[in-house]
Amino acid sequence: MKKSIVNGLICASVLLTTSTSVMADIQGQALSSTAYKMVLIEDVPGVTALQAGNVEEGLTATLSASKYTVDDYSRNVNLCAGYIQMSDMEKAEKACSAAVKSARTQVAIPSMSVRAYAYNNRGVMKLLNNDNLGALEDFKRAAKADSSSIYKHNLERLEAALNTAQSGVL
Repeated sequence: MKKSIVNGLICASVLLTTSTSVMADIQGQALSSTAYKMVLIEDVPGVTALQAGNVEEGLTATLSASKYTVDDYSRNVNLCAGYIQMSDMEKAEKACSAAVKSARTQVAIPSMSVRAYAYNNRGVMKLLNNDNLGALEDFKRAAKADSSSIYKHNLERLEAALNTAQSGVL
């Protein structure tokens, strides 16, 4: 199971492909390295369309894939990211939570690093829903499960934003 990284600010809507990672572009302005990052599972139907910015096409392909083609965990990780990109937060919450539940309960999920994907993406979704503390908890779980720079980046970025807000500096 390969992963792809989605760099995206909250409410990102357009995706541009750059090798194996995906970067969001908001209103024509390239994002800096401070954007929150999301993960896609690369071997899931629809991932190429999601990476290319064809979010509706990617979601349709992911949803229509047979259960024999893709497991529920991988499907939900990618649906979570896709629905976030479309700002469909109700569906994003369901997909993100289903991915986390699968990551915790399925024997087929081989490693803690794979579990980090689900926690990370759900953290971004929680930020969109103004649940900063819930996002912080998910980013901490992702960073604890896998020491990848992706999860550390999101955790450190949110902690810095929360510390700045507490000190009254905007």
